[in-house]
Amino acid sequence: MSTTSSHTLDWLIRHHASGAQRLPSFAERMVLFAAAAELDESLKAKGAGSLRTNDTAMHVSQRAIALNRTKAHFKSDNRTAV
Repeated sequence: MSTTSSHTLDWLIRHHASGAQRLPSFAERMVLFAAAAELDESLKAKGAGSLRTNDTAMHVSQRAIALNRTKAHFKSDNRTAV
C-alpha cells in the first residue's frame, strides 16, 4: 500500500481494530474498498499536474501537419466582386 495516510483507514484502525468491536466481514471489505479508492484518488490528484503522455504517433502526425501547412500555397483572388 501507499505511504499516504487515509482517513478511512485511520478511522477503521482507531475504532474497530479490536475483536469485540469488529465489523461484519462485508462491512470491513466495504470500508477497505473505500480506503483504497480514497488513496487512489489522492494519488491521481497529486500526480495530475506532472502527468505527461508520450504519444509518439500523435507528435509525429502533428509535426507532419505543421510541415504540410508551411508547404501549402494559398492563392487569394481579390478580383471577384461580391
